[in-house]
Amino acid sequence: MLSSYQQQADNNAFNLNTLNLVSGCSPKRLTLSYDLNNYQPLLTHLQTSDDPRWILFIAPPGKPNFQFLQQAGINKSRIITLSQKQLANPEKIFKDALASNNYAAVIRWVNSEQKPSINEVNQLTEDSNTHCFVYCAQ
Repeated sequence: MLSSYQQQADNNAFNLNTLNLVSGCSPKRLTLSYDLNNYQPLLTHLQTSDDPRWILFIAPPGKPNFQFLQQAGINKSRIITLSQKQLANPEKIFKDALASNNYAAVIRWVNSEQKPSINEVNQLTEDSNTHCFVYCAQ
């Protein structure tokens, strides 16, 4: 997953498949990406955020490389990973995590049929001051 990600320092342009969705929220807390290999917004947020709360990975396509994350300046003791096998109801866990106010960031991978309601996620992230990154396979 994030272990094979290579930062593109020379390319400051955002991928057109990554959308920052604000829909009335300020500041923007939801990033929806259709590019499963573009972790730049996530890494930038994790590296620059001073929020000490947990970072939750829900159903990542692989196990996060903790050494890579530590080298990026992210404390691995703040990271919780829930694999697909651990989840009876990923949508409920996702919404409960966003509403709990326990997480600095919630990161989730879904297919296009599982894409969450943008308005509902925006409201949950605003209420809990949580940043959310959703990677959606098409």
